[in-house]
Amino acid sequence: MSSGYGNQALYKAIAVIDAIADGQSQLQQISDQLGYPKSTVHRIVHGLIEARYVRDVKGIGLVLGTKMIQLGNKAQQNMPLKDIARPYLQQLAEETRDTVHLGIKDEDDVFYLDKIPGYRPIEFRSRVGDNLPLASTGIGKALMIDMPKTEWRRLIAKQDHLDAPAILARMDVYSSKDYSFDLEDNEEQVRCVAVPIRNKYGNIIAAISVTSIHAFMSDERMVELIEVIRAYSQRISEQLN
Repeated sequence: MSSGYGNQALYKAIAVIDAIADGQSQLQQISDQLGYPKSTVHRIVHGLIEARYVRDVKGIGLVLGTKMIQLGNKAQQNMPLKDIARPYLQQLAEETRDTVHLGIKDEDDVFYLDKIPGYRPIEFRSRVGDNLPLASTGIGKALMIDMPKTEWRRLIAKQDHLDAPAILARMDVYSSKDYSFDLEDNEEQVRCVAVPIRNKYGNIIAAISVTSIHAFMSDERMVELIEVIRAYSQRISEQLN
């Protein structure tokens, strides 16, 4: 088997796994979403079931298998960032009384690695393991800070609801000041302040944010929170390095 064919088969298997993870539970659904022949999907799924990456559950259809769950657990265990950051996130939530998030870049999205609920009677829809577009969130914008402007434009253009010129202008400010805001960009009334976490080489590896609603997040308070969050970001960075 040529390496090109092997790579193609691998990419197709990964695409099938991603489709199942997104909730496509039937062969025809996966075939329609990916544009693969149903016979190809059937062959791939059969191999994935044998390897325990996928299960076929009666009455439900295809779901991720035990092997995928084990790999997910191992990935979490092999990521020290979450364990290192957790006590600092808890302290930050206690100090601000607001919800705190830890996120990393995942392609064009932010992946929520951890979340500490705040002490106010507010519940946000974000969940650990969720993905949201980088350009729509404060924590995502913090992860975008060092990107070239061409990437800013591409990521912002993907979100039709955003005011692209306004967001681009804000990104210029965020890039120069090393912080970012969510000014109800993704959800009405929801505001947040975010700061990137950098490694010893100065590269952004993650970001943390403090999130609340407009009533508790005036413009003045958001500015005040920048240095508070930055101090925690630096402590986490020092522990990582």
